[in-house]
Amino acid sequence: MCKTLLLVAKEAQKGASSPPMPLTLRETFSRSLTDSDSWIKHKPRSQKLSFLKGFLLQQIPIILTTLTVCLSSLFSNISLQLLCRLLLSSQACVKPCFSMESNPFQLFPHLTVTLLLMVIVLFPVTVEGAAVSSLKTDAQALLVFKKMIQKDPSGVLSGWKLGRNPCSWYGVSCTLGRVTQLDISGNNDLSGTISLDPLSSLDMLSVLKLSLNSFSVNSTSLLQLPYSLTQLDLSFGRVTGPVPQNLFSKCPNLVVVNLSYNNLTGPVPENFLQNCDKLQALDISFNNLTGSISGLKIECNSLLQLDLSGNHLSDSIPLSLSNCTSLNNLNLANNLISGEIPKALGQLNKLQTLDLSHNQLIGWIPSELANACASLVELKLSFNNISGSIPSGFSSCTLLQLLDISNNNMSGQLPESIFQNLGSLQELRLGKNAITGHFPSSISSCKKLKIVDFSSNKIYGSIPRDLCPGAASLEELRMPDNLITGEIPAELSKCSQLKTIDFSLNYLNGTIPDELGELENLEQLIAWFNGLEGKIPPKLGQCKNLKDLILNNNHLSGGIPIELFNCSNLEWISLTSNELTGEIPPEFGLLTRLAVLQLGNNSLTGKIPAELANCSSLVWLDLNSNKLTGEIPPRLGRQLGAKSWFGILAGNTLVFVRNVGNSCKGVGGLLEFSGIRPERLLQVPTLRTCDFARLYSGPVLSMFTKYQTLEYLDLSYNELRGKIPEEFGDMVALQVLELSHNQLSGEIPSSLGQLKNLGVFDASHNRLQGHIPDSFSNLSFLVQIDLSNNELTGQIPPRGQLSTLPATQYANNPGLCGVPLPECKNDNSQPTTNPSDDVTKGGHRSATASWANSIVMGILISVASVCILIVWAIAMRARRREAEEVKMLNSLQASHAATTWKIDKEKEPLSINVATFQRQLRKLKFSQLIEATNGFSAASLIGCGGFGEVFKATLKDGSSVAIKKLIRLSCQGDREFMAEMETLGKIKHRNLVPLLGYCKVGEERLLVYEYMEYGSLEEMLHGRIKTRDRRILTWEERKKIARGAAKGLCFLHHNCIPHIIHRDMKSSNVLLDHELESRVSDFGMARLISALDTHLSVSTLAGTPGYVPPEYYQSFRCTAKGDVYSFGVVMLELLSGKRPTDKEDFGDTNLVGWAKMKVREGKQMEVIDPDLLLATQGTDEAEAKEVKEMIRYLEITLQCVDDLPSRRPNMLQVVAMLRELMPGSTDGSSNSA
Repeated sequence: MCKTLLLVAKEAQKGASSPPMPLTLRETFSRSLTDSDSWIKHKPRSQKLSFLKGFLLQQIPIILTTLTVCLSSLFSNISLQLLCRLLLSSQACVKPCFSMESNPFQLFPHLTVTLLLMVIVLFPVTVEGAAVSSLKTDAQALLVFKKMIQKDPSGVLSGWKLGRNPCSWYGVSCTLGRVTQLDISGNNDLSGTISLDPLSSLDMLSVLKLSLNSFSVNSTSLLQLPYSLTQLDLSFGRVTGPVPQNLFSKCPNLVVVNLSYNNLTGPVPENFLQNCDKLQALDISFNNLTGSISGLKIECNSLLQLDLSGNHLSDSIPLSLSNCTSLNNLNLANNLISGEIPKALGQLNKLQTLDLSHNQLIGWIPSELANACASLVELKLSFNNISGSIPSGFSSCTLLQLLDISNNNMSGQLPESIFQNLGSLQELRLGKNAITGHFPSSISSCKKLKIVDFSSNKIYGSIPRDLCPGAASLEELRMPDNLITGEIPAELSKCSQLKTIDFSLNYLNGTIPDELGELENLEQLIAWFNGLEGKIPPKLGQCKNLKDLILNNNHLSGGIPIELFNCSNLEWISLTSNELTGEIPPEFGLLTRLAVLQLGNNSLTGKIPAELANCSSLVWLDLNSNKLTGEIPPRLGRQLGAKSWFGILAGNTLVFVRNVGNSCKGVGGLLEFSGIRPERLLQVPTLRTCDFARLYSGPVLSMFTKYQTLEYLDLSYNELRGKIPEEFGDMVALQVLELSHNQLSGEIPSSLGQLKNLGVFDASHNRLQGHIPDSFSNLSFLVQIDLSNNELTGQIPPRGQLSTLPATQYANNPGLCGVPLPECKNDNSQPTTNPSDDVTKGGHRSATASWANSIVMGILISVASVCILIVWAIAMRARRREAEEVKMLNSLQASHAATTWKIDKEKEPLSINVATFQRQLRKLKFSQLIEATNGFSAASLIGCGGFGEVFKATLKDGSSVAIKKLIRLSCQGDREFMAEMETLGKIKHRNLVPLLGYCKVGEERLLVYEYMEYGSLEEMLHGRIKTRDRRILTWEERKKIARGAAKGLCFLHHNCIPHIIHRDMKSSNVLLDHELESRVSDFGMARLISALDTHLSVSTLAGTPGYVPPEYYQSFRCTAKGDVYSFGVVMLELLSGKRPTDKEDFGDTNLVGWAKMKVREGKQMEVIDPDLLLATQGTDEAEAKEVKEMIRYLEITLQCVDDLPSRRPNMLQVVAMLRELMPGSTDGSSNSA
């Protein structure tokens, strides 16, 4: 066709110089088909295009005019010939018009075709040139963008070069020769500080995806994105700054926006979601957005998905959400949203997923929400403060698959009618509420139900027998901590998909059905603390996938069935506190995945099978309180563990309840605590009588698989004989070794000194002999040792931890001596080497010795003797002084065995200076401290805490200081200790107890503090004995104390660098000076003993019972929000006058639980201390104002003791809230000194 047009143009050009030939347009086209090749084939392509383009541009007016004339001729009587004459100057058109072969109808198609051909030729030529130019511009913009990317370890952008077509570059897509998509998302590890400005020139760009990289982007550059953009994905990056308010006005075509998992800050602008008619999906979840969203104006008619979860957004849910009638996915979880669930959400009848979990919502679930049930698939309201009962209208949610209302304050009974129509329901999670009533039998109608979780409620009655096979798809049945009675129904075996059965802490009786052995998929059978009896069914051995068999604290009898060892996947077996008899089967050695074996407190007999050493994953072995005999198998010490087992104990909530004292046998026990409220530990019957400290839990147990060797070994209270195996020294991960109350004999193996991680060693009440090995001095993590009631002799090793422990732990060993016991006598000390015999007697001297030599020798001997006598006299005087000092210390040790001092006789301990931070104590010496405390007598003892004893010291000038003797818990060296002291000594605040100085004597550490005249808040509030004369703090004084303690804790959290977490905030650590100004004490103590964070001093580091936040029972990670919880408990003490734990006042709960219950019942005034109400004075208006103020303080307190850390305020916010309750106050900020 191009050839035809070229020939036409050629003929037209000839017309000007040669006579016109009588050719019609048709002939011209016909001729062109045969004659054009000879002219065209010799011309270069660029010349042809240029020539053709120029000709066609010249002929446009002629052709358009001719076309117009021809069209007009169709509808008029004007002579075609006359019209053509008007166009005689139009060279190419004259002859065709005058040709008689052509009439208007014949001419019209030819002209139309010509015009179309002209458009076809001109358009590509124009577009081609423009496209080349624009694609080059796009490439340049992309290369500018690439220069900002600093790291490209995979080299995915190495092909971005000008020599290559940009459309073939990695991540670039083109349409019609323009860049329309840029997608370099994925795990490419690209990083750099970039701007999106260069991409603004990509005016055809519609898709931009940069997710899963490490690009640092300022959010303001989002406003430079091209107008044409429809999809934007910058998730999992480093976008910082505020949310750009004008994003959707700059890019009105955006349909999908994903900015999740970045660092956007500040509030969401109120107008952010206006004028975004095309927007369908917006995800800005998991950023650091703050502020209220209640006034958010949302006008997005096309919006389908909105995700604002994982931020710090507050206030109520915006009512404007009801405008989004097309919305099918709304996620506001993990924020600080408060108020009630709006009834307007019921207007969203297309809603499929609604997630409001992990917020601070209150009130009832609105019945209007049932109106949105037609499409609802998932409803998540967990971890809020929602109350009331479940609306019966939910029965219309026929498509509902997930209903999660766990961890709320729901009450009332479960309506049977709800579950009859929920045929699609797969997960039903109602745990940790106060739901009552019978187990709903209508659940059997839910044929697709997989998970039922009723943990920690008040559901009573028996488990319906028609539950199975009705709910034939059931995989998890969790009902711990309820009031379930009756027997375990054998019909559960008809739910063949069951993996987990948990009936812990209930009142079940009867036997375990044999039929449960038919559950081939069963992984967990948990039923501890019930009344189950009978034998363990041998048919359980058919459950090949069984991992956890936890049946402790029941009345099970008989032996351990051999068939169990067919379950090769067993990881946790707990049969403690039953009535089992017989021997421990050696087949336990077949269980190579077994990590926890608890068989304590039964009546098992026989020997400990050596085959237990084959359990290569075993980390916890508890056989205490049985009737085991024989020797401890040495092979047990050679259990070196498997190299790797993935997933051991994964998915379990582990709680180690560690006993303290002798109130219960054994060191403690391991519990499976999934779904159970932490405070229920105080309600477990057998644990009530135990003086237990806190626990390991959750992730802390992951350390047990670090070495995958035994870390906990309890063989106490048996009848074991023989020696402690030397091989125990090879168990490098061992932390607890409990061998007490047996008949072990022989010496303590020195190899035990190699157990660097050993924290507890109890070999008391045995027949051990010999010396305590010197190698025990290396046990730097040892926090508890008990060697009492043995036959040990010799001196207690003076180095290391042993001399710093109480004397009671070495009692009843007649031959044992040394600190902390009385001083060793010569015959009791370590044996010394005998002097050598004299050399051969009677050697002759030469008779010919010179008299001169004899005289000289005599003179020299005389002079030397005189010098020796002088030196001896001086030394004796010094020794006499040292002996008096040592005698003083020994008498101190004997009179106060719990406070011991290790003395290095090569130094002068009494003359050691106290390093101080204030000048007036610069010359204070250790001897003066002894004198000031009357030898650290019991009369000077004013306190005893988790970090040591505190004595009052009255100095010669009449001033008083407090001396704290730290317990020796860590292996910290002198440099670390002094560095820590220097740091703490510089921390000064008017609401902190100042550290005046410190002193190191041998292995002991002494801290010198300012003495607080009024003692602790605990003594002031509670006292040891309540009498009429006990001082009652007024409301003004209590407010002053609360504000001061808040400021002190706030200073530690927000002004110290590094920030200090107290970890043991309690009323006994709030001291009161002579003006009743509160001072926080013991801050930084946990830092001193931080080496034990991963060891057994959990009770020391995690706080005091009653003050410990719930999350510490799930994870050992101490946080500032944990301190806030503990401060809230102190506030409750101030308000109520009650102790945090008191069985007489609270029964099975504690102060926090009791206060929350009273507030829920609308009985706030019952929380307030009656003595405080009686002490209010003034007019009725003033008293009413005080009471109102008390209630406001109670509200702040309840925020501090919220179960969820994310919902608690920080201490800056607490101080601000307390200050708001002081009208006209000029009190300084929390940061002030």
